[in-house]
Amino acid sequence: SSGINAEYGEAHQVAEKSISTAPLQLVTTMMKLILFAALLGLTAGYCASKANRRVEVIIRPPAKVEVELGDTISIVCAAHGHGTQDPLVYWEKGIGASHKEKGKRLGPTSIGKSVYYVEAAEKDDIDNYRCVIEDCCGVKERIDVEVVVPEATCEDVYGVGHVVFGATWAFRNWTEAVEDCASKGLELAMPKNDAENEELRADLEKSFLTHPNAAKFAHENWCWLGASDEEEEDVWRASLDNSILEYYNWDKKQPDNKPAVDETFPESQNVAGIHRGTGRWDDSYKHYQRPYACLCAPQDK
Repeated sequence: SSGINAEYGEAHQVAEKSISTAPLQLVTTMMKLILFAALLGLTAGYCASKANRRVEVIIRPPAKVEVELGDTISIVCAAHGHGTQDPLVYWEKGIGASHKEKGKRLGPTSIGKSVYYVEAAEKDDIDNYRCVIEDCCGVKERIDVEVVVPEATCEDVYGVGHVVFGATWAFRNWTEAVEDCASKGLELAMPKNDAENEELRADLEKSFLTHPNAAKFAHENWCWLGASDEEEEDVWRASLDNSILEYYNWDKKQPDNKPAVDETFPESQNVAGIHRGTGRWDDSYKHYQRPYACLCAPQDK
C-alpha cells in the first residue's frame, strides 16, 4: 500500500503543479496576443497616416542590360525614404520571359541601395531580374531588368552552329517581329514545304538549347510565323509579299479562329505561329508576345 500511496502522492503533486501553472501560461499567452495586437495597431496607424511619408527611387535600373559572356554585370537599385526610414532593397532572379513567374530571392537584403554584381557573366546569369523596394509598411515597388547577350541572329555563336533560320529570343508581338526581321534586311520565317518547316523547327530547338537568351523561354513553346489571314478570313498570305500560301502544317483542329479577347484587342486570331517542339502550326492573336526566327540571308546560310 505504501507504493500505491507514493504513486498517488506524486500524481497529486503533478496535478497541483499543472493547475497552478495553467493560469500563468494562459496569462503569458494573452499578454503576447495583446502586445502583438498593439503592435499591429501602431503599424496600421502609422501606415494609414503616412500622407507626408513616401519612398523615392533615386537610382532606377535600366529595363535591359546587354553584356557579353565574361563581362562584369553591375546593376544598381536605390531608393530613399522621405519622412520615413529608407526601404529594404533586394533582388529576385528568374521571373520568366513574361515577368509573371515567382523569382528566387537573392541575398543580401540591403537598406536604401542594392547592387546586383557578377564578376564575369556566365550563361546562367543571363536571365530576367527584379529589384524589389519594400517600405516599413510592406508596400513594394518592383522594377524588372532583362540581362541579355547580343542576339547575333544568324551567326554561329554560343555553340548554335550553322542555321538557316536565326532565332530571336525576345518577347515581341507579331507586327514587331515582322518589323524587326525587316530592319535586319531579313524576313520573318515562313517555310514553304515540309523540308523547310523541319529546318525551322530544328534551328529553333538547336538555338533554344544553346543560346543564353533562350533559357527564360522554357515555358514558351510557340514562335511567330510570317503568315496572316487578316486581309481575308481563311486566306493565308505571307507577310513578306502578301502572296497566298501554298503550304500549311496546321496542328489538329487548327486554325480555329477564336474571337476577339475584348474591346482592347478587337481582332480575332489572324496570324500564325509554330510549335518549336512539334513543328505544327496554330493561329493566334496578333497582340500576343512570342519569340521568333528570321530567314537568314543567302550568304549566311
